[in-house]
Amino acid sequence: MQQTRKQDEVTTLWLHLRQNPGQPMLWLDLARAYASLALPWQAGYAARQALRLNAGLAPQLQALEIGRWQDGTGGDALVGRAVLPETAALAERFATQTADSAGDWLSWLYLARLREMGGAVQADTTADAVRQAQALEPMAGESLHWLGVWRLNAGDAAGAVAALSGLLDIRPVRFGSMMYLGEALLRIGNIAAAEKAFARASLSPNADFLQTLASRVYAHNYWQEAIDVLKKALVHRPRDVTILLALAKIQSEVYELADCRDSLRQVFAQDPNHDEASLLDAGLRGRMGDARGHLDILQAAYDAGGDPLSRMASSIAMTLLYQDTLTPAEVAQRHRQLCAPIEAAVTQRADFANDKSTGRRLCIGLVSGDFHRQHPVNIFMLPVLQNFDPAQLEICVYHTGTMHDEYTRLAQVCAERWLEAARLDDGELQRAILGDQVDILIDLAGHTSTHRLGVFALRAAPVQASFLGYPHSTGLSAMDWLIGDATVSPAAHAELFSEGIAQLPGSVFCWAPTDHYPLPAPRAADAPLVFASFNNAMKLSPPTIALWARVLLALPGSLLLLKAPSLRDPAVQARFADLFAAHGIGRERLLMRGPTGLDAMMQEYGDVDIALDPLPYNGGTTTLQALWMGVPVVALAGGNFVGRMGVSFMHTLGRPEWVAQDEDGYVLAALALARDVTAVRAGRAALREQMAASRLGDIKTYVASFTALLQQMWARHCAGDSRRLIDAHSPAAAKSSMRAKRDVP
Repeated sequence: MQQTRKQDEVTTLWLHLRQNPGQPMLWLDLARAYASLALPWQAGYAARQALRLNAGLAPQLQALEIGRWQDGTGGDALVGRAVLPETAALAERFATQTADSAGDWLSWLYLARLREMGGAVQADTTADAVRQAQALEPMAGESLHWLGVWRLNAGDAAGAVAALSGLLDIRPVRFGSMMYLGEALLRIGNIAAAEKAFARASLSPNADFLQTLASRVYAHNYWQEAIDVLKKALVHRPRDVTILLALAKIQSEVYELADCRDSLRQVFAQDPNHDEASLLDAGLRGRMGDARGHLDILQAAYDAGGDPLSRMASSIAMTLLYQDTLTPAEVAQRHRQLCAPIEAAVTQRADFANDKSTGRRLCIGLVSGDFHRQHPVNIFMLPVLQNFDPAQLEICVYHTGTMHDEYTRLAQVCAERWLEAARLDDGELQRAILGDQVDILIDLAGHTSTHRLGVFALRAAPVQASFLGYPHSTGLSAMDWLIGDATVSPAAHAELFSEGIAQLPGSVFCWAPTDHYPLPAPRAADAPLVFASFNNAMKLSPPTIALWARVLLALPGSLLLLKAPSLRDPAVQARFADLFAAHGIGRERLLMRGPTGLDAMMQEYGDVDIALDPLPYNGGTTTLQALWMGVPVVALAGGNFVGRMGVSFMHTLGRPEWVAQDEDGYVLAALALARDVTAVRAGRAALREQMAASRLGDIKTYVASFTALLQQMWARHCAGDSRRLIDAHSPAAAKSSMRAKRDVP
């Protein structure tokens, strides 16, 4: 009898809410009724609506004890996944609820989504549930909104567009729906329509929503639009610290440094000791190119009580790579120390039931959030994905980022399975990977912004490897292998790696651009000699500046072109001008440029004769881009992975004369190229042809060798072989390399 009364109460409350959905007490009563029926998803939804309408109801809502109803990853958010193990049981439970309370819109809506997740076999019953939900919804379009959001979160962008576009006629000023529609349209490649949807969403007068919108559009690289949206939010709440801080973060990340300083000044005017703003202000040291100062500030904040499991640890690890005062051994040890708390937090690791046999098709998992145009991971990994042999490897991608563009879609086509994993926590992502029975899980991020090292610490596959996205040991002992080559990760450097070393023949990277970059017009015979670096400002270390100054002093009249995102800021330009002046190089010999689009940047190599590699952190992508545009690069052999990339590239290219073993040799190599500048300028096309013909540009051989290396890693695992080196020059590797060459058509 009590159960029946509660069901009747739910029906009555929904009847009242369809007449007046803005009454918070009705939502509170509904949350209480659902809680008594042991329906936590429904109770949580109703509680959130009550709180949205009246924040003063929080104590009463907390007293209902309905679980983590404000957790954005639990409860009804679970239907925003591609699969849900308990789908059938939940659908049965909610079907019973709709039978007992026919007016229960929310249970009909959940039932519709659960049946949708059940697949085509339930298509008819799904459509019926959707119609029932739409007939009962308290606000027009609410059912389509939530179906669209859940589909989008599950990776079904086309389905999300189908649902959300239905709101254009029903509720065109539901700004949240327009935001999600814009994101879904972006994912299917309808850019123009996406931008219209985002523009419509930006008309909202709600400052909190505008802040959310700014973060969503910025995640898709609409950074100027994100800044504009936050400025609209500030019109509504001019001194809001949260909005100002969000604005400062984006301004810092896109190197609008003067504007960032102004936003931070406004924050400090209201809260002089704001911790997050202080850390962001300190981070401007790194943007200025001061790697030493940036590390000192990060380390001080970490030592003063920073969470060892937070992203600050990875920020420190990244900054360590730029330090010219630390030895390679010290950098490696600091990485281990930073990763130790991550591993110590793991109390139990998974068991694996993978088939321990060789010669079979392997399941390879890739964890990355960086499959978008200008990111180095995409530049190097997309051609690899496009050339994998599906008969040998099954590719699963766990996409941990939020940005989607045409390159994301190209990568997705290459994967047999693709999971949008940004919203999953480490445990959830680990379980998803375990469910796919991945044999070898490859991390493509290291300590960069979208990393998921916590998943690797938990261990999500029998074999785990770090590759491409981080040119150094991660410091994580649960990572079995670092994939490198005999130059960047030689056996003699084994003590620098927490991982075993798996060496590719040739170079660790292969340049096989998916875009066409035409060679620029030849430089005029009477043009001044121009050296250049297109590396970010933190790579321009004091020893690098001193070394480049020696080159310029030896060649009066020569110029140095520096191009980096930070150099859009006059204060950064002034700083580097002063640093070079201390070595006798006047401002008139420096050409400093800020960021441009990738196509324009590649054409700027037409203004360059010779590129200079920095130290201790070499150029990676920038070096290969320079070579492809016909510009020779002078490199100095360093003491660890980041300092030996240039050596790897030049030796694989067949240009060892461009590599120096010490600073005197570096200057001599630059002078030798300068003396032959006429031939250098005439040799652009020949250099590109040499690169394309070398192993540095041979993607077919590279992918075959990479596949063979993965097979060796798996064979070691199956045999229980604990050796920590797969030598590129071993007989087994040579045999695999020869087989790879034979397999190339």
